[in-house]
Amino acid sequence: MNIRLLIASFLIVFLFSCRTISETTSYGYKNMSININTDSITDEAFNEILAPYKNQVEQKMSRIIGYAEQGLASYRPESPLSNFLSDLILDVGNRYCNVHAPEVQVQFSLFNHGGIRASLPQGEIKILNAYQIMPFENQLVILQLTGKQVVDLADYITTRKGEGVAGITFGMLNSKAVDIKIEGLQIDVNKKYWMITSDYIANGGDGMKVLTWAEKRIDTGYLLRDAIIDYIEDLNKKGLKVNAKADGRIYHVE
Repeated sequence: MNIRLLIASFLIVFLFSCRTISETTSYGYKNMSININTDSITDEAFNEILAPYKNQVEQKMSRIIGYAEQGLASYRPESPLSNFLSDLILDVGNRYCNVHAPEVQVQFSLFNHGGIRASLPQGEIKILNAYQIMPFENQLVILQLTGKQVVDLADYITTRKGEGVAGITFGMLNSKAVDIKIEGLQIDVNKKYWMITSDYIANGGDGMKVLTWAEKRIDTGYLLRDAIIDYIEDLNKKGLKVNAKADGRIYHVE
């Protein structure tokens, strides 16, 4: 964040915290040139004010939460990182339901490729890495779909050349999903299925309009980024490292 945005943010907080009642009697404006020279000017007084908060943030972000056996990248149609994240939210979804909705069993998950904004490095995993992967304030949402809606969803994912999924597998042939299986069983268009994804996707983000027609919806209130952090920390407490690979969940049919 550049110095002007920081100053503006500070002033907004300061102004809204004031209790003095006042009114505007006049206003004016003038053009200010912002370029590489002016933007690099250091305000030492402001840096002193910012320093303790900056140090707190850096300490939080540098905390180690786990370890990765190898670096994980994200790409289509599937990848080690998108598979890991999809497995992660599927597991988190069922843990949530065990406590809050025991009648629900989440059968598959969807983690959109576009929502993954960084790779996971080999070795130490820090809080910062979770923020880099998921910089958005998205929450986990559990949806119930009909079998026909799942087919439509798989078809749409095929037009996008793949996404992160878990619990569901299918091939991609001529912009259509083929041999769709959920938990290893051929999909039944007459059945209903539970899935988990982000609220962004559940609200139709990335063109996923079919999800806005879900039969039922459960908003967990659990931030996706927090789920990632908690899951990796839990693995670390068990002495396990993050590890994943591409395993043919979504594949091209020749």
